[in-house]
Amino acid sequence: MRVILKEDVAHVGNMGDIVKVADGYGRNYLIPQGLAELATEDKAKAFAHQKAMIEHKKAKLHKEALDQQAKLNGISVTITRAAVKNDKTAEAKADENRIHGSVTNRDIADAIAALNLGVEVDRRKIDLPQPIRELGDFDVEIKLVHDVIATVKVIVAAAE
Repeated sequence: MRVILKEDVAHVGNMGDIVKVADGYGRNYLIPQGLAELATEDKAKAFAHQKAMIEHKKAKLHKEALDQQAKLNGISVTITRAAVKNDKTAEAKADENRIHGSVTNRDIADAIAALNLGVEVDRRKIDLPQPIRELGDFDVEIKLVHDVIATVKVIVAAAE
């Protein structure tokens, strides 16, 4: 199935590309989510006209992402979690940095929103391969657009 992408889709293509995807993926995910539309001959011709508008939209999004990157780079957010308490035995010392629960991309997005920077970060754009499960400082990347990445320092501290 050939579709025209209306937005950037990871591992598929960028906004405005005409790509070939599996029928089920296009029919059941891309089109219902508004990420793509079916690439028929009529739409492909009309798309040539819309391509300039899409390029303008891409440039605007890229500029906004650069502004967000300038606000986000270098900031640090502190998230407190209850630390695992132990009796300081030999095998427990290895676990003294563990926390109860974990810090997820949603927690990081909420902490950034609480700073009132005027930047709204979508939790799906936070690149966190696995939830954070220990105390410490972590550098977390936020993919604002496919080539604009901001780095935020996340400090996980023990709750008192």
